[in-house]
Amino acid sequence: MIEIAKAIITKNGKYLLLKRSPIAPHYPNKWDFPGGKLDSGETPVEAIIREVKEETSFDIESGKQINDIVYKDELFDLHFYYFKPAVVFGELKLSKAHTEFKWLSVEELDGLDLHSSVTEFFK
Repeated sequence: MIEIAKAIITKNGKYLLLKRSPIAPHYPNKWDFPGGKLDSGETPVEAIIREVKEETSFDIESGKQINDIVYKDELFDLHFYYFKPAVVFGELKLSKAHTEFKWLSVEELDGLDLHSSVTEFFK
């Protein structure tokens, strides 16, 4: 099972989503929350801080874990850990692994090609 930490970052009632690169090895062009796989020996808290920094340049305090979901898709068995960062600082600068970002309400998610971490979170 692959363990993945995801950050639920909000601003003015909207959620930050990142669009994965079209050349990503898995889930290209999918919209997803910031975050990623835990490295060997890493805790979900350590992973979310590292991944958010890598993907957005934001510095965060991990905050509270608000959910965890086990999910199986066509490729992998996944365990998502969702965190609501307590503090987010810095200016958003995307990594090369993503092509764009949007702040979206739940209603604005319809029609987007969403990663399962997003669809499972909003079930």
